[in-house]
Order: sequence, then C-alpha cells, then structure tokens
Amino acid sequence: MTQGAALAFPILLVGPEAAALAPRLDLTGYTSLVAEDFAVKPFLAGVADRDPPAAVILSPHCADWIPDLRRCWGPLVLLLGLEQDGMLERARCLASGADDFWLTNSGASELLTRLRLHLEMGSRSCPAPPGPTVDPRRAFSAVTKEPAPELDLRLADLRLVPTSAEVWRGSRSIALTAREYQLLLFFLRHPGEVISRDKIFERVWGHSESGGSNVIDVYVRYLRQKLEAGGECRLLQTVRGQGYALMERQPSPQPEQP
Repeated sequence: MTQGAALAFPILLVGPEAAALAPRLDLTGYTSLVAEDFAVKPFLAGVADRDPPAAVILSPHCADWIPDLRRCWGPLVLLLGLEQDGMLERARCLASGADDFWLTNSGASELLTRLRLHLEMGSRSCPAPPGPTVDPRRAFSAVTKEPAPELDLRLADLRLVPTSAEVWRGSRSIALTAREYQLLLFFLRHPGEVISRDKIFERVWGHSESGGSNVIDVYVRYLRQKLEAGGECRLLQTVRGQGYALMERQPSPQPEQP
C-alpha cells in the first residue's frame, strides 16, 4: 500500500492523549475520528455497524478497549500509548493485544512513522482469541512463529534472553519494540547467514510476497541505532545485493561467476 493510499483511510483516536493528535494527523493528510464524536453511548455500542478504520490509536489507559475493538472489527492496526519507555512497559503493550506502541511525550513524528509502516504492511493476521493472562515477560516470545528456545542467544557481546524478552549489549540493557525484537530474534537464530529481504519479510512479518524491502530497511536502521548506541561495533551487516547478516565482520565479497 502506498502512502497516498494509506492517507485515504480514517484513523480512530481513543482517549484524550490520542485525541490531541487529531490536528497533526489531519494536517498530514489522514482523516481522524475521535471516539467521543460518535453519538451512540457507550462507544462500542455504535461501532459494529461502521466500516473499520485503517488503524486505532489509543491513549495509555485505554488498553481494556482492545479486546472489544478486535471483536468488532477483527484484525486492524492498534497502537497503544505509553507514558514512559521501558522493556516491561513495551511487553505489557504487546500482551494487551496492541500491534505497537507510541510514546505520549515524544511528539507525533515517531508515531506517524510507525503508523505509516504498519499501514504499508498490508493485510494482517488475526490475533489469538482472548485466553489466560499473558505474562508480560514472555509477551514477545508469545508472538514469534517458532518456539522460543530455552537457552540465551549470543553473538559477540550481544545477548538475547527469550524467557524474559531481554536484550543486552555487554552490560547495557536494550529496550526494543515488538517488531524490533522479532527481527533480532530471527537474526540470532541464523547467525552468520546472509538472509534476503524477501525471506525476512516472510518470516518476521508473515508475508510471502516481495515488496517489504523499504519496511525492512527502516527497521534494520532502528535496530542498528539501538545495538550501537553505546559506541559498540556493528553486528548487523549489509551484504550488497543479497540482504543482511548478523556477524562480527563484514563478509568478504563473493567473486563474480564467469
């Protein structure tokens, strides 16, 4: 989906912090709908007969609305606000059923970037039906396609702990979004392997078709910024014309075939 197509769809804003984003969204070209604007009260009594929005942006204290929104409209992009950033907060966000988070104190620019990337991903898979309470520490592992390994995954001074969804670079803890975590987990399960963008898109985003190259490049940049924030050496390497590889050194170029 192109950005122009994404802008044609409405974005539902739930809660006061989300509603405050309406002027910026409208200025950018989206059509914002504020939950309080619906005439039928309570809110959810009047949404089932409406066409679903392209996405829903929720205020930090509106996570309880997520199961009802899913029941009304099924799979759609849900971004939940966080008042502060941290691994536990992000894990709770994912455990609530949201697709991603946005920080209420960081302005609208990052939210708009996340929103655009999610809309560009196209059709999404329906989340699992409500069940027992999810332990926030295991929330990231719960959505991966492959069973979470019991042992820590390591490369050089990089360590990922699947049982607690923690990531460390030496003694420095790294907070990742759900998608960044899934991407790093996939690379750490294939250390030293050169992986094409199409394969990454299929395994991490759940799409088999090509076309996710731009999304992958953006998330690789996000991941690199966090992995190298303390001045550490690069581990996520670009292999020109082939994709990406998680390794300590840039791979040597392959000789051209005659």
